[in-house]
Amino acid sequence: MIRFRLAAVGRAVTPLQRYATIALSAHQSVQGPVLRRYHDGRVMIDTGSGPVTGRPLGAGQVNAPVWSPLFAGMI
Repeated sequence: MIRFRLAAVGRAVTPLQRYATIALSAHQSVQGPVLRRYHDGRVMIDTGSGPVTGRPLGAGQVNAPVWSPLFAGMI
């Protein structure tokens, strides 16, 4: 059987950004090692009981495309 490596989806994690904290609610948050980073600013972290995806705390605002205000009123 021939096996091939699959290309990783998302950006690689840099050594300075190995851990992230994600807010689940106003009173709960989770922290863990970053498994994957997405282009829209979200990260996937390992919590020990399973992966969690969300926006990391303290990451700032993600720049939206120029056309996004045009469609904001349609939602």
